[in-house]
Amino acid sequence: MAGSSSILAPRRRSKRAPADPMPRSVDPMLALLAADIPHDGKNWAFEYKWDGVRALTYADRNLWRIESRNLLDITRRYPELLALRHSLEKRSAVLDGEIVALDELDRPSFPRLQRRMHVNDEKQIARLVREVPILYVLFDVLYLDGKSLINTPYSERRAILEELTLAGPAWQVTPSYVNRGKQMLAAAKQNALEGIVAKKLDSRYEPARRSNCWLKIKIVQRQEFVIAGWTPESTGLADRVGTMLLGYYDCRGKLHYAGHVGTGLVGADHAPLVRQFEKLSRPTNPFEEKLPAARRGGQKIHFLEPQLVAEVEYRRWPAGGMVQQASYKGLRRDKPAKQVVKEVPAE
Repeated sequence: MAGSSSILAPRRRSKRAPADPMPRSVDPMLALLAADIPHDGKNWAFEYKWDGVRALTYADRNLWRIESRNLLDITRRYPELLALRHSLEKRSAVLDGEIVALDELDRPSFPRLQRRMHVNDEKQIARLVREVPILYVLFDVLYLDGKSLINTPYSERRAILEELTLAGPAWQVTPSYVNRGKQMLAAAKQNALEGIVAKKLDSRYEPARRSNCWLKIKIVQRQEFVIAGWTPESTGLADRVGTMLLGYYDCRGKLHYAGHVGTGLVGADHAPLVRQFEKLSRPTNPFEEKLPAARRGGQKIHFLEPQLVAEVEYRRWPAGGMVQQASYKGLRRDKPAKQVVKEVPAE
């Protein structure tokens, strides 16, 4: 044994590259608003734009977590997605996608999804799983089996995602087609979808950035606004909302008035909104612009701490003007108010 070279010889080092640590949280990449489809369509893949909540999933043997766009743990709200973990078997992965609820015509419905978005009570969740089924639409993979894919081109990430063949009762991979923007936009219009997203084939995943490598082309204009004031209904009923005053932040962190919204509210919206408004009441105007003490018709404006974020659909927003033909779609808890900015179409 003393003369054995096998004991004294150095061990051969494995040529296998060390595994990348799996990220425990990723601030998702976002898309810029664009006025039209990119002219060099052969360099872009096109996906449908889903009207839901952004959700990143982290899965390995010891971890199962779903995070919202503002990095909140929303795992318990969607227990039907636990089966996706079993579908991945022993693989470790970070997946990106959108959770949607479908209406009677299998179209994404944000108002319908709102019933699921903010519920934490286990009994209520179990009931809503039956009453409001959801679909997790997957469109990216950021990590797989010890390898980070953040710097991998979109086209390669997409191929890897498709190879995982993820399809189940509450999840699926969204369609993606190269150089078919016009056809997909037409199909989105025909199916009453919000629009499409164009993704540059050679682009890396850019966490926490609204990148011009991802462009969203909308059929109906829609974005988030901060609710920073309200007026009661002209009927005089204290628990009925007449209008909500909308705002957005500029690059200096100043809140600007963007107009108001009063349509789109249903009966069940009013009382819960008023209760939240009462908690956020403030005596002074939070907007940079001066506003009258009362709106047309004599209804007093009640100003609010700018914390609530609303999803609003509108037809026009002229430069220097207010949003026109706005319709309220619901509250969003997956985006901090300070991140609400005016979305301007990319050139």
